[in-house]
Amino acid sequence: EHEDDFWQLKNIDHKKKKSHNFNSVNIPDEEPTATVPQRDSIIVNARKRRELNLAYDDEWMSKPEMLELNEDTDSIALSEREASDGGTIKFNTRYDIPRTLEPGDFIEVIGTYKKARFSINLKANNGQIYLHVDFRPSHTTVLNSATPHWGSEVRDSYPTFSSGKEFKITIMVDDDSYRFFFNDELRSKKFPFRKSTDGVAYLQLFGGGNGLKINKINMPGDKKHELYVNREAFHEKISELKETIRNKIAGKTLSAVMDYANSTEGSLDLFKLELLKKVRSSGNILNIDNQEISWLLNNQEAIEMFMTSGDILNNNWRKAVEIFTEIIKQDPEAKEGLKLRLAVATGLTFAYPVRSQAIWSNLIDGIERYHQFVEWAKEKLFFTPFYQGTAWHLRYIVGSWQTNEEHIWARENILQDYKNEDKVADVTHKMVKYKLYNDDGVSVHSGAAYYYYKPITLEAFHKIGAVCGGISRFAVGMAQAHGVPALMVGQPGHCAYIWYRRGKWVLGNDISGWSKSDTHSYIQYSWKRKAPFFPAMDNAQKNLNNYKLSEKLRFAARFSEPHDKFEVIEAASSICPQNYAVWQEMELALEEPTLPRDVVHQALINELTSIRKANLKKEKSTDCDSALIPLLGVRHLLVMSALPKQVPFLATLHSFEDKSKKLLQSLQICREVH
Repeated sequence: EHEDDFWQLKNIDHKKKKSHNFNSVNIPDEEPTATVPQRDSIIVNARKRRELNLAYDDEWMSKPEMLELNEDTDSIALSEREASDGGTIKFNTRYDIPRTLEPGDFIEVIGTYKKARFSINLKANNGQIYLHVDFRPSHTTVLNSATPHWGSEVRDSYPTFSSGKEFKITIMVDDDSYRFFFNDELRSKKFPFRKSTDGVAYLQLFGGGNGLKINKINMPGDKKHELYVNREAFHEKISELKETIRNKIAGKTLSAVMDYANSTEGSLDLFKLELLKKVRSSGNILNIDNQEISWLLNNQEAIEMFMTSGDILNNNWRKAVEIFTEIIKQDPEAKEGLKLRLAVATGLTFAYPVRSQAIWSNLIDGIERYHQFVEWAKEKLFFTPFYQGTAWHLRYIVGSWQTNEEHIWARENILQDYKNEDKVADVTHKMVKYKLYNDDGVSVHSGAAYYYYKPITLEAFHKIGAVCGGISRFAVGMAQAHGVPALMVGQPGHCAYIWYRRGKWVLGNDISGWSKSDTHSYIQYSWKRKAPFFPAMDNAQKNLNNYKLSEKLRFAARFSEPHDKFEVIEAASSICPQNYAVWQEMELALEEPTLPRDVVHQALINELTSIRKANLKKEKSTDCDSALIPLLGVRHLLVMSALPKQVPFLATLHSFEDKSKKLLQSLQICREVH
């Protein structure tokens, strides 16, 4: 990009100006008269472009922009023009900053988004850039590294703008870096100062177009940013909790640790600390004095549910807390029962943007979704799984990519023979035709053209057709509209789905089985692992008290003495063997040099005995069981081997395939012994 030798400028409609040349920059003598934006291209040497400060539009722009020559300064810049709604767009505007920027100061830019590229810059009076935030469709580039050269920028993921919706961008000055917020959500990256903020003189907004508007600029005042003001107190709270837990656990017997984890005090301490640490890990804080947040942190049922209902794709736990606490603020009845489970599910799911399948650039509002599902639940429009599922199960209903209108259409148009919880997803094979080409011969690989550039709704799949992706999306949407958990999964060269039927997760539109079913974009998977781990989490959720205790022991083990960690982790894995997070932490516990070998041997042999007895009761293993063999079989590997003092647990797991034949032979021997 910046390193390219040339820039290509497209979709540019030039104002009529006298012919002028800047090396390879050519401005035509006449203004184009075509009604469709002219596809002229101007090629500018990258170095010359930076000298001229030439702005340009990327090719997705729906309206041409104006390049205007300033004859006095021989420079080119985007001009002002009238937006379609009558508002004025300023493409290159300076806003003076009233005083020297100090730590805690912040600037807010509030606008209404239309699909356009623009940047925000902090500059010195001589034009030197101190901070450059350039919004691009694939990422956000922030130029503020220690050197002024291109190629040393820090890059962050692209924020989720919504067309026609208001956005707020906040830049906060920290002690040694800038922090960047989008709609009050802190971005994960820190942007180190290029130079001291003493030289920053003004804010520049540059680019834009297509109706994008800047509505308000808030310059630094007496008020410091909440993150800067409250961060120290938040960190102190975490330190206090750590000290409390350490005093209860360090040097204590396993029995004492279990008693603490089982108590109300221990449960609140352990889960509260874990939540606060997750929030802090992304550079965020919580206002723990907020009434709703305080309720969450001090209500055992709520915080246990919040922390044992799955992970968040982007780890934005602050956002999850904000959504959840706003729900209970709007609906006080959401503090118990089905509403509590739905509120937790909504908070965790919508902490990562949930997009509309119909129009992918549109986001679904989580709080609005909560209220709508509450109304539908009152009307008894859902099947049994919705009313009986845990918060974890409800995440794969409330997180539907379908709009409310599509859910209504699904319930009104499903074939009657399939209007039950055992067959609802299978209706896709009756209602959606597999078609590589639509009725007009347009290939499905043409994208939007296949669906005639209309929203890709469930009805569109039904009327026009689809291939594997659309067929699976239709199945998932139908199931979720009826209150049945479902989600997409990827398979080699194929898109399938899993859904909750008769109390189990089953594959649909399947060609490769569980072992080759992978994750799908924009969906949260248990422990951020592949699809076969869903049944493991489902089993954990069906024995929720054990899963909760297992998690608390996992947290507690971090405060145990080094030689005691394995014993606590081992207890956690015995209480809930399906808790994969415990197995991930077993590695460090097994690598501890002071860990007595006989303790490990005895624990694993006991576990081997119990697992084999349980497995003997099964008539046959399922495909999903086979996919999870490495998870359950690793203990057998450790027992069968001459266990050294330090066992690289994950290395053993990774080498499982090479040892699979020996393992199966060993298991057969164990079966005969039992």
